Amino acid sequence: MFRNFTLLLFTLLLLSSTTRAQVFYDDFKSSIDTTIWHINDTKWGENPAKGTQGGVVPENVIVKNGHLKIRALGDYYGGPIKGHGQNTKVGGAITTIHRFASGSFEVKAKLCPRPGALSAFWTFYNESDDYNHEIDFEFPGHNKPPYGPDSSDLHYGLLTNWTGVHEDQYYTKDMYFGNQIDGQFHLYRFDWHTGGNGEKPRIEYYYDNKLMYTSYEHIPTHASNFNIGIWFPNWIKKADFISDYMYVDWVKITPFHEPNDVN
Repeated sequence: MFRNFTLLLFTLLLLSSTTRAQVFYDDFKSSIDTTIWHINDTKWGENPAKGTQGGVVPENVIVKNGHLKIRALGDYYGGPIKGHGQNTKVGGAITTIHRFASGSFEVKAKLCPRPGALSAFWTFYNESDDYNHEIDFEFPGHNKPPYGPDSSDLHYGLLTNWTGVHEDQYYTKDMYFGNQIDGQFHLYRFDWHTGGNGEKPRIEYYYDNKLMYTSYEHIPTHASNFNIGIWFPNWIKKADFISDYMYVDWVKITPFHEPNDVN
């Protein structure tokens, strides 16, 4: 009987360990764990005709007092940190080393309070223009059309999902969130369902556990790296500041392992 009880206990512990191993969680208590995160040093989205930016660099990724701090360097920055091509409009970003497909992606964060810097949480997998699988939570959004620098507004966010980069391969929802820069941490979450076995493919976007929007168009299926960062796209407002931060308390990813996942 004792042997059977020991075997049962070992089996339960093994199953519990396996279940826990499926959930990704980091609360940044002391440092960036480079076994699970890559700290980016690069630039993307450059369009010199509309304005340049300095990409993202490791110097702008900091852990302090139990929080991840991602720094944005604005147009008035004159310090020693070097960007890519210029030392202003420089952000920071981290990327999971592991890829995830369907699942619940949660970030508890305080956004950078500057409408001239983009705070973002996103999945990304790319093979070509016709196979770009991506889900974006981006702030600020726009408070009025036409979309452009004058309409950047941190009361709004952009919810976008992609299966390519052409106009018929992605969809963006410009959503009113209210005041997100009240000095408090807020919970940003999307539940990504690739579908199968009766589950309808969709992405549900949540803010402080309130469902904001559900998308049924252009739902990615490919396992992707998850990213957290600040950068300076060409459509955003002027970066009329020296520097500021986005703070992240914790990140959690709970995989769903749905049949339509492509790994």
